[in-house]
Amino acid sequence: MWIKNLNVFQADDALTWTTSQLEQRLADALCPACGSQTLSTEGFAPPLKGHSAMTYSVEGLVLALHQEITRLLPGPVVAEAVDARVEAIASEQGRKVGRKERGDIKDQVIFELLPQAFTRSRHTAVLIDLNANQVWVDCASDNRAEQVVSALREALGTLPVAPVAAAVTPTTLLTQWLREPTSLPDKLTLGDRCELQGADDPQAVVRCTAVDLHTDEVLAHLNTGMQVTKLNLCWDEQLEFDLTAQLALKRVRPLDRINDSLESVDAEDAVAELQARLALQGAAIGQLLHGLYKVFGVESEPAAAVA
Repeated sequence: MWIKNLNVFQADDALTWTTSQLEQRLADALCPACGSQTLSTEGFAPPLKGHSAMTYSVEGLVLALHQEITRLLPGPVVAEAVDARVEAIASEQGRKVGRKERGDIKDQVIFELLPQAFTRSRHTAVLIDLNANQVWVDCASDNRAEQVVSALREALGTLPVAPVAAAVTPTTLLTQWLREPTSLPDKLTLGDRCELQGADDPQAVVRCTAVDLHTDEVLAHLNTGMQVTKLNLCWDEQLEFDLTAQLALKRVRPLDRINDSLESVDAEDAVAELQARLALQGAAIGQLLHGLYKVFGVESEPAAAVA
């Protein structure tokens, strides 16, 4: 397991659940099977196959797994079946099918085809940081992250969190870092990717990949008024990631210091390996977020006691 993308939600108040309470509430919110006439279901599932535990925790960081099961019924397949039935009615009964009747035919087609449709499961790791009062969702989509948090809120009964909000405009600071790398906070260095957007024209976008970001060509775009909306950074020889204007972390990748530690993990014990990875990445990401949020002025609540 490794977090690849990170959307962070900050709590308005301390998260006071115990790890045992989280385990029980997520067990009660187990993702149900997708019935033959059900388009999709969602809930939570054990993070490790073959194990019944719904959560794993290390030093106040609790890992859970959101699951969504969807029946795959492609639109073109439905449309083709509907068209065939509409044509048959027109041919056999000599009349035109109206809009309402066509809608009823579509509903009937879906009803008949759903039991034959394959199902697909989608899993999203979600971590509850009881020390920093945050929820981390491992997905690239903002909408998907909101969906997972909503499911977690329903499972827990309440979850007073919202996407992190910066006091400093992120694009301004990201642009400054690209223009003046010496202004980067301690332990952060520039990588080799960035995304620039026109200040007056959001449709004007420049993406640079696998390039030296210190070149005059890149800086020339900034001189025309473009701003940085995504910047590739490296932190303390432990993590590489793209930081977005929404303060999300994309394409998170472990670097040498963490990889060296991962090599010593006992891969024979699945639970021990998972907890070791959780401890390594949780500590690194937690320290990174703490440093970033200080720079961007993200408000956070005092740490809560964890039972």
